[in-house]
Parts: sequence; C-alpha cells; structure tokens
Amino acid sequence: MSDDDPGAAASAEATPDENPILYVARPMTTAARQFVKSLVRPSTIVYPYERLEDPRFRDRVAVQAGKPIGVGHVWDNYRGVHALNIATCISCNLCAFSCPDLCIEMVTVPGTDPKHPKKCPEIDYGKCSYCGFCSDACPEGCLTMTTRYELSTPKRKEMVYSPERLYDVFRSKLPMNPIRLELPENEDRILLDPPLCIGCNACARDCPTECITMLDVPKPEAKPGTKLPKRIWKEPVVNDSDCVRCGTCISVCPKECLFWGSRP
Repeated sequence: MSDDDPGAAASAEATPDENPILYVARPMTTAARQFVKSLVRPSTIVYPYERLEDPRFRDRVAVQAGKPIGVGHVWDNYRGVHALNIATCISCNLCAFSCPDLCIEMVTVPGTDPKHPKKCPEIDYGKCSYCGFCSDACPEGCLTMTTRYELSTPKRKEMVYSPERLYDVFRSKLPMNPIRLELPENEDRILLDPPLCIGCNACARDCPTECITMLDVPKPEAKPGTKLPKRIWKEPVVNDSDCVRCGTCISVCPKECLFWGSRP
C-alpha cells in the first residue's frame, strides 16, 4: 500500500474511541455489569406489591453510603401520614395551635360522653406541609408521624383524615418518629398575678390534664371607707409536673391573670 493512499492514512490515524463498534459495546457492557450486581444486591422492590415502609421488605434492599433516599429503608424519622392514639389524647389543642398551615381541626370523637365530649385532631393533607410541628408539640406522644407515604386519591375530601382514620394508622404498627416527652428545663411555666384573680375556676375547669387546683386564700379585712372586690376567695395552683404547657388556662381566663413566665 502506497503512502499516497488517503484511505490508508485515515485508518492508521484512527483512535479506538472513534471505532463505531464501541458505541454499542460500552452500554451493553455497563448493562451486563449492573445486571450481575442486581443478582447479588437488588436495587429495587416490586411496588406496589412490596413497600419500603412494610417491615417484611425493609431489610430486603441493602442500604449503602451515597445511595439516594428511597433505596433501602424508609428512614425512621421520615415524616409521612400521622398516627393518633385516641386513648391517650387529652384534647389539649397544642397540635392545632402549633400547625403553621392551619390544617388541623379539633373534632368530637363519636361515642364519647355527650356532657364531656372528647375532641381529637382531624388533619387535611391537602394543606399539610409535613413539618412535624404538631407531633413535636404533642405532650402525650399520642400524635406522631409514620413512614407511610401513599396519599394519592381522586377525591379531595378523602385527603381529610378523621381521628378514626388516624387511629387505624396507629394500629397498623408502622415505624414512627421518636417521641419527645420530656419538657426542657428552661421552658416557661404558668404564673399567676394574684390581685387580678377573681377565683372563677375557669382555668381549673378547662384544664385538659386537671393539673390546676383551686385553693382557699384568706379573706382580707376591708379598710375603713372601702369595700372588698367582689370575687371568690380562691386562687389556682398549677402542678408543674402534670402541666403540658397547652395554654388553655391562659386563653379562658377572663381577667388575664395567668401568663407565661419563669420563676426567679
């Protein structure tokens, strides 16, 4: 072959990367390598027949560093559908009070005493942002978030979960977020401004944990030419160990004599 042959020169200068066969061989080699790996360590589950939040399948997929969330376990602190234990709920309203999306409403649970109806949270997942503030604020640990992530439905009204539906989630025994039950040492407490109190008993009557006791206070003698204020000579005493800091007593006090503060 002569040096003047342009075809021969082009063939001699061609690099392996320019070989058209490699454009097919490389992807096939990569696919074969991944297939062999999948025989030892599967990277998927057969959804929807297998679900990551189901304990039967959580350990079937290995978890390795650098893998995206969703490959392996659903993390125990994953914030999904709420679970509610109606039996331990004290209707303190802290979940609804702390919700930034206003998606929680306290509704009456059927079958409770008509004179003292029990109210539990109802959650509209069409508004919920899954921030977890409600479960963090729950003093009894009865409202927490599970690893359930399925919420698709063709009807908007089905996005509203009643206390009974949330209780069904609780009974399904899904992994739940850790529950915070201890109060911080520096948390404010309920304090009383005695001169403003009229002893009306509204705080003790509406306290969900019944931690307020009305105690008798000595009735002072009126100064000459003056009259004592019209009131019941009782004052509330709060048991800090049972108080859940829900603020119900402050909201119902007609004289605003209860307030948040720290004792010296």
